[in-house]
Amino acid sequence: MTKHLIIKYLEQRASEAEERAVLEWVSMSEENLKYFSTIKNLWIFQNMPNSKAGVSELAEVKKNIQISSFRKMRSKKVIFLQYAAASVIIILLGLNLFRLSEKPDALDVPKQERELLTNLPNEQKHVLYTNNGIKGFVELPDGSKVWLNSASRIEYPDKFRGATREVIISGEAFFDVVSNPQKPMIVSTNKDFRVEVLGTKFNIRSYDDDIDAQTTLFSGSIKLTRKLPSSKIELITKLKPKESFVIRGKMPPVLIKQADTSRQVAWKEGKIIFDSTPMQEVIKKLERWHGTEFILKDKEILNYKITANFRSESIVQIMEMIEFCSSISYKIEGNRVTLRIKKSTRNQ
Repeated sequence: MTKHLIIKYLEQRASEAEERAVLEWVSMSEENLKYFSTIKNLWIFQNMPNSKAGVSELAEVKKNIQISSFRKMRSKKVIFLQYAAASVIIILLGLNLFRLSEKPDALDVPKQERELLTNLPNEQKHVLYTNNGIKGFVELPDGSKVWLNSASRIEYPDKFRGATREVIISGEAFFDVVSNPQKPMIVSTNKDFRVEVLGTKFNIRSYDDDIDAQTTLFSGSIKLTRKLPSSKIELITKLKPKESFVIRGKMPPVLIKQADTSRQVAWKEGKIIFDSTPMQEVIKKLERWHGTEFILKDKEILNYKITANFRSESIVQIMEMIEFCSSISYKIEGNRVTLRIKKSTRNQ
């Protein structure tokens, strides 16, 4: 990649084909990204010493693969073939277009005009928390509506001050935001990312004990911002309806086009959907959903994956179906569910 083409790209003089070439080259390695950032910083210093960086884009392909077998008892050859097939799917779906920004705060609203929620005294803030097994609903001061899944928390002010509408969320929530182009809503999360919206419907999942987080857009548009680890650079990108971002660890978000929005919001309609879901995630969701505590007597149980749809079933009914379809047995005492491998299976 020539320095001339990168500078042409930064000056927004590059053709569409040249822009694509730069984006693909930057996404190939960390060394390419560092070189691109160095050229960009020099260009900013030489051409725009009194202003912020101009707009550029970065294409990243991240592959988050999960082997989808009911039990992890297959040969290495079969697993490799599944992994390869899954890689193709993720590559096709996982092309992300990001903006790179050197701004300390990459939102459109200047930070000095924002009334940060964290700076407000406690008497001017409200906190709603839903325990395991409980779902909640809150109407924000501007009329926006928020549905909370179990084990979720939302913090918001008694009224929105300044140039933005600031809220903080952990857990899972569905937002129906009242449109206000002059006063964007900024939703901060416990997973080191935030979304900015004007008026839209979206679902956000960001539990403390989940490996990944996810934001799915239903209508309108949202902007997601995330600071790269050990860097001043922020990844900024916009979602279109029926698109979803999955965020895992410190990696850049992975874009999923044509996301199954009905599946993402199934919890709001009282549904639990498992699709080759690892048993560890099944247990975690059932604990939140029914307010139960699971105890595993056999670690082998974690090798199972479950595919099933439930709606309004009790924890007993759910466990009966799991026991019927697998080698797992259960015992319920109060709100405690004990799982173990059936003796007849163990002896085989």
